Amino acid sequence: MQRINNIKSLQVFSAVSRTQNLTHAAREMNVSQSSVSYHIKKLEDEIGALLFDRSAVGLRLTAKGAILAGHVERGLGAIRAGLDEVANTTRLVRVAVLPMFASRWLSARLGSFWEAHPELELTFQSHNNSYAGMAAAGDFADIGIQWGRGDWPGFSAVPLWEERMVVVCSPDFMKRHPIASPADVGTCPLLHVDDQCMWAEWFEAAGLDLSVNRRQATLEDRHFQLASTVNGLGVSLFAESMVQSELRSGILVNPFGQSFPTMFAYHLVTPKAGEASLASQAFSKWLLDLCRSVTLGCVKK
Repeated sequence: MQRINNIKSLQVFSAVSRTQNLTHAAREMNVSQSSVSYHIKKLEDEIGALLFDRSAVGLRLTAKGAILAGHVERGLGAIRAGLDEVANTTRLVRVAVLPMFASRWLSARLGSFWEAHPELELTFQSHNNSYAGMAAAGDFADIGIQWGRGDWPGFSAVPLWEERMVVVCSPDFMKRHPIASPADVGTCPLLHVDDQCMWAEWFEAAGLDLSVNRRQATLEDRHFQLASTVNGLGVSLFAESMVQSELRSGILVNPFGQSFPTMFAYHLVTPKAGEASLASQAFSKWLLDLCRSVTLGCVKK
């Protein structure tokens, strides 16, 4: 059997491959940046191949580096799963969460999880809908919540519920930009996060051309988008389950008085690489059972 010379170098490599940044990896590993550079150079010398392309804009995995990253993620995941199974201490589940989903839906329901599993510990890692795109997602979290269509290579994805979308704006914006038909939305500033996919879906369903709208703003996250919408910056599409309190209070209005079907949803995602720990499986089962037990009306609360 070939001997693995330095597990520490592989751990450092995993952190760098995920963050694509020596400084961030050093901070995460609680070591110096020079130590990170040393371990990467040592690993490259040992295997006789470059693992990263280095440029002025940062690091990028080479083809061989990407192959190794996948194997390392699976290997470290298996080690973590084994440690979980044999440890007598509190078992830990690391969950990658979307901030709006966590604050508006998940946090109010976590009490029932600890009632059922008092021996488990949860750690939540925030991400900006990027978990399923990480090169070494298993190093960031064991499981995650991701928004989208569920088509993420390398991940198993289970939708939590069938979502619907609502077009919303502030009452003041509505006074300045009356919206009586879908075509009126096409003349308004459009707010979105990540990309235009959600608006593209809505415009296509309405028989309109999104490309003619030149007034759009891409915002960093959903909370920023929500605040910008409340402050009258433009019109937004939101998951109906996430903006119920704003609609009830009247600080946001739904011009059409209805919601719209969508291919997007919140998903529970698990990296296919590696083996899920028993603790992760317990949390996944609790979450999916909870979502199956509630109606859409309960989801909104």
